[in-house]
Amino acid sequence: MTLQDRVLQIDHIQARRFSKLTGETLDIAAEGIIRHLRACVRMDVNPDASAVREIIDDAINGRRVFAETSNDLLAA
Repeated sequence: MTLQDRVLQIDHIQARRFSKLTGETLDIAAEGIIRHLRACVRMDVNPDASAVREIIDDAINGRRVFAETSNDLLAA
């Protein structure tokens, strides 16, 4: 399943917005959404459409919504 398909399962409006992203904006949003999905799996909760919306909004504004740490790959 592609990330686009997974976002579509969460919210069709956010999936439409996500599909229009390109370049660095797409990279920032994809990384944030993947981190959100992994956190939801760890906590055994459903992904939140408003969180995905916020991640996309922040990516459009050039902001990453997560902190960079050296242990990110191990935590994910």
